Amino acid sequence: MFSAQELENIPVHTLIPQREPIVMISRVTAYSGKQIRTELDIDEENIFLGKNGFSESGMLENIAQTAAAIVGLEALSAGKEVPLGFIGGITKVKVYELAPALCTVHTQVEILHEIFNITLIKGKQFHLENLLLECEMKIVINP
Repeated sequence: MFSAQELENIPVHTLIPQREPIVMISRVTAYSGKQIRTELDIDEENIFLGKNGFSESGMLENIAQTAAAIVGLEALSAGKEVPLGFIGGITKVKVYELAPALCTVHTQVEILHEIFNITLIKGKQFHLENLLLECEMKIVINP
C-alpha cells in the first residue's frame, strides 16, 4: 500500500492512460486496494464544464478515471506498465446535482467484484458534503 505522502507525490498522469485535456483527476488522496479516493479541481478550462456546472459526462469520466487509478497503482506497485481500460457499461446512475466551476469534487470508488479482466465498481462523487452522483460501472481491462 501507499502512504498519504507517497500518494501525494505520484503524478496522476502516471496512473491513468488519459492525457490533457481529458484528465479528470487532480490527485489521489487515499488508496486501500479495493477502495480509492481522488479529488478533481474544476477550473474554467475544464472541457466538461457547461453553463449549469460540471456535466454528467465529466462526472462519469471522473469516476472511470478514479477506477483506472486503482489499476495504475497496482501496476506501479508491481513495476509494470499501466494497462488500458474501457467502460464496459454504466448502471444505477443517480444524478443529484452538478458541481459548480472553481470547486473541488471528491470521488470515491469501491471495487465490488472482479472476474477475469472485468471489474464492477461503485462510484460516488461529492462537493463538500453533498452527494452529486453515484453509479456502478463495469470496467474492462485490456489484458
